[in-house]
Amino acid sequence: MNLSRPRLSRLLPILAATFALLLAPSHAQLPDLFKYIEPSVPFDEPAAKAQLEPGTSTIRGTISAKENKALIKALNISKSHKASQGTVVTLMPHSAYIDGWLALDKKIRRKGNLEKAALSAQASSYRILTKVIDENGSFAFTGLKPGKYFIYAQVNFVVAGSSFVQTGTETSYNVHGQALHSQATGYFEPFAADVSKLSTGIVTVSSDGQTVETVIRGQ
Repeated sequence: MNLSRPRLSRLLPILAATFALLLAPSHAQLPDLFKYIEPSVPFDEPAAKAQLEPGTSTIRGTISAKENKALIKALNISKSHKASQGTVVTLMPHSAYIDGWLALDKKIRRKGNLEKAALSAQASSYRILTKVIDENGSFAFTGLKPGKYFIYAQVNFVVAGSSFVQTGTETSYNVHGQALHSQATGYFEPFAADVSKLSTGIVTVSSDGQTVETVIRGQ
């Protein structure tokens, strides 16, 4: 395979990290090889603190993760996976800082290198945690003030199916020895893989005492 210089330069850090993991002793604590980058947008601490003061509103709903479109088509698997019971769901006041973090995360994912978008410790401290309570991915946040909120969860699931492994070709012939058609021969091999995807959503509470129903399906 012939790789261009720009493409090769992007792959080198990932290849180096992979070899480092493979060569590390099994009992060793593996180093964190990622470089964490915070948004350049300033974090408004007073606004976040004010929005998380006690209120009378509620946000409740379900959260799930979307499956990769290519996998849906190739393997005929489910389009989405509901967050399992016990999954941690996080709520933070929505702000320009959060938008900056989301934009940075999207940009870094496209680059595909050893970088990750990170929230500052200060911003991360202004959050409320809850957990999914059933197999439908249901969650709820109570005691909220009116405002806009950013909600997210890391949804873990297993992708399982089977893929065809070709071992040969079988050809049918007529009485004259002419080939009529050929078909692949082989067997189906089962597989399973653990997957973790970030599902996010932005929810607005308009008034005191309001209960907002939401469905977060992820990216």
